[in-house]
Amino acid sequence: MNIGIFTDCYYPQINGVVTSVMTMKAEMEKRGHKVIIITVKVPGYVDEDPNVIRIKSVPFYKWSEFRVALPFFYDVYLKLRKQNLDLIHTHTEFSVGMFGKNFARLHKIPRLHTYHTMYEDYTHYIVPFGRVEGVAKSLVKRYSKVYVKKYDAVIAPSEKTKEALIRYGVNNEIYVMPTGVDLERFERLPVDDTRLEKIRRDLGIELGDHIILSLGRVSEEKSIDIIIRQMPNLFKTVPNVKLLIIGDGPAREGLEALTAKLALSDKVVFGGSVDRQEVPLYYSLAEVFVSASHTETQGLTILEAMASGTPVAVWKDENIKDVVEDRVSGRLFGSEEELTMCLQDMLGSSQQNAIMADRAFEKIMALSNEAFGDKAERIYDDITRRKGVTGDGNNKAVFRKNKGRK
Repeated sequence: MNIGIFTDCYYPQINGVVTSVMTMKAEMEKRGHKVIIITVKVPGYVDEDPNVIRIKSVPFYKWSEFRVALPFFYDVYLKLRKQNLDLIHTHTEFSVGMFGKNFARLHKIPRLHTYHTMYEDYTHYIVPFGRVEGVAKSLVKRYSKVYVKKYDAVIAPSEKTKEALIRYGVNNEIYVMPTGVDLERFERLPVDDTRLEKIRRDLGIELGDHIILSLGRVSEEKSIDIIIRQMPNLFKTVPNVKLLIIGDGPAREGLEALTAKLALSDKVVFGGSVDRQEVPLYYSLAEVFVSASHTETQGLTILEAMASGTPVAVWKDENIKDVVEDRVSGRLFGSEEELTMCLQDMLGSSQQNAIMADRAFEKIMALSNEAFGDKAERIYDDITRRKGVTGDGNNKAVFRKNKGRK
């Protein structure tokens, strides 16, 4: 099968969408399929993979780490016409995603969309006040419904996302498919591993320090401020603890100011962005991983921490339902006070942590890359079969029929 994946987010950018797309590409190629990635150009980055096609782009609004394609698609359009695509799978709702959606419509190719982001939780970036933000949320819900209307099916990474789409009025067939986790990549390292020693040395962390880790985009919706604000209370019972924040984003400056205001500069370490290959090291470094985000569709970093054998403390949310069970495969909290109590228990009970980590790993085995790839292939086969596509890359009649259209 020839698969076209259209996304406005791709490596060298690092986020959940990128992880999902890269995992899907690798798993489909293992199964003998050809995968073409269509995405944005990133200044200074050159792909080694000939099956990645990039479109000229510019930074998006005030978030320079995100980019949108310029409307110069014709050369890419000509390249794609030669690929005889059997299926188009879009992963974003912006310029490249819309290009993929329209290309599929024009050439009558089955189209599938993964709804990765709950945009109603992000409207504060555009209209950060009162009634207007409420209007923005309503518009986002309506746009989401309209955007996916003509797709043959939609993938939701969690039941939480599926339920939200149904509330929006989405009538498409919706598959629930969490992104897979590379279990081998996140194997836990011993505390005396030389790579971990170097990180501790570079960040000024002592071997005996209890390390709480927050990893991911540093933005308002991740609610990292909750973790920082509870630290003074945690110190009362666990004095030798440090919060390590790995990642970067628009909220970093404000969080650093909050840290200084609370006189926590020696206890909260901002490590900045790290190379994708080094991410597993930080899970191994940590004694506990914390996610206070209320807006996750799946929470890949939570799953990665669980795969790494790192006990997790997670905000009570539907996205981790049946994955993180309180006192079984992790801890759940719903306030700063509850987080403090969870951390006090976890940092004082290595035996209980080990039991929770083992149970967490058992749960995460069902979310391996292999399981993800198997389910994605079944969905692809189901959609192409229903649409009468052979899946052998020989659907040239479709292209002849549309020859000459622009």
